[in-house]
Amino acid sequence: MKKLIVVLLLGAFSIGNAQIASPKVFEFPFKVQVYDLPTSENGINYRIYVRPPLIAPEEGEKASSFYFLDPLRLFVPSSAMTSNFEYFNYHPAAYFIGVGYQNETDGIPKELNRIRDYTPTNFVPTENHFLANKATEYKDSGECDAFLEVLKGELIPFIEDNFEVSEDRVLIGKSMSGLAAVHSFLTRPNLFNRYIIISPSLWWDDWFKKRHERYVMRQLQNINLENYDKEVRVYFAVGEDEERFGLITDLYVLVNAINAMGSKNLKIHLDVLEGEQHEGVFPGAFMKGIVGIYTNEKNRRSSSSKVKW
Repeated sequence: MKKLIVVLLLGAFSIGNAQIASPKVFEFPFKVQVYDLPTSENGINYRIYVRPPLIAPEEGEKASSFYFLDPLRLFVPSSAMTSNFEYFNYHPAAYFIGVGYQNETDGIPKELNRIRDYTPTNFVPTENHFLANKATEYKDSGECDAFLEVLKGELIPFIEDNFEVSEDRVLIGKSMSGLAAVHSFLTRPNLFNRYIIISPSLWWDDWFKKRHERYVMRQLQNINLENYDKEVRVYFAVGEDEERFGLITDLYVLVNAINAMGSKNLKIHLDVLEGEQHEGVFPGAFMKGIVGIYTNEKNRRSSSSKVKW
């Protein structure tokens, strides 16, 4: 039997006396273009990741835009695992767009970016809060509105000025970036027409308050339904094991309140995924959501999705 010899110093693998391979940098199987944009109005240097459509749009159509927050966690797997959905027309040809940061070029997400851009209010955890041991990390929180203005005024225009895309825009976020997606939905009615929001941190800023007194619920009370003059589809998902943080109840309270408003243009669906917890809920939720937000639409392939609008 031939012996497998691993040469650690040279970084090469050999069988017997024959060298067969040297390690190479992994290349993502789908083309991804990376753009470092000039410093934005809010003083942040953003990095945009773009995976072009895998198929050409149908005749007479342009590609959709799927915008991912938390791109190092969400953009990379999503832009690969839904490829069959795109090839077989469960969702339209789409640009997958990750909204990231130039200070994360090492591939490691920086929590300070998330805390700053994804939270709608400034909040420093108090002594009894479950985040009290990270209080110093939260001093720059509450800049979500500034981030969304950059998204609206700079990042989306960059995409739409340089790529052939339609007005069909999807925003995807989970956990804290899910909170930012909720804030976008409640405060900027026509910025996106579809949302996939997974396990959003609706407890932000008011963990100890009654749910109807929390920031998101108070924001909901202030929206003007007349501003939602086009259909908006929102797919919410949460894992059944996430009630330990109250996330399931939070979402039911929010979804029921939205539905009670009786808007014909706000279409809401909530999934509670069996056997899932916060750390692992995203893949299944995203796969269900990206098909779900396009169900019952002309030209889309029929699926087994239970999402109905």
